[in-house]
Amino acid sequence: MMKLFRKYRLVAFTLAETMVALGLFGITSAAAVAAMLRMNNNAALSRLQTGASTVAQNQIDLCLSDSPFNPQKGQIPPELTVGSTSTGSVTNPTVPVYTDPKSGLQVMGWMVTDVADTATVYNSIGLNVYQITVTVNYKFKGRAYTVKMSTLRSSDI
Repeated sequence: MMKLFRKYRLVAFTLAETMVALGLFGITSAAAVAAMLRMNNNAALSRLQTGASTVAQNQIDLCLSDSPFNPQKGQIPPELTVGSTSTGSVTNPTVPVYTDPKSGLQVMGWMVTDVADTATVYNSIGLNVYQITVTVNYKFKGRAYTVKMSTLRSSDI
């Protein structure tokens, strides 16, 4: 009978070994959960950055495609009027940056479009080149984020 008891005792884990293994498993599990939460947060930030970049690019596309643009003839679309135009504000964000498809949660931002005449001259001839800068701002989890894009637009003729 004593030999049988010794045989099982040699193949079993002690309580200390079991507790160490459970402790290591717990630490590994906690680290894995923390890493997954960080990856999820980074994915959300990437989605918001993509959304804000799309909003800015759409505004740039509008400014580049709106016509006729002939400042020398006084033909300037409203989007290309020299100055600054704001859509929304910090206190009243009205530009949709991202809408979550499952929850419907919307992250709103505000956009500033700056149009400036570069006053570029070549051989004493004005080239009518405008610089357009679009800035999209939004807040997520209490932090402010900004996407800024810029382009040049010359006269159609």
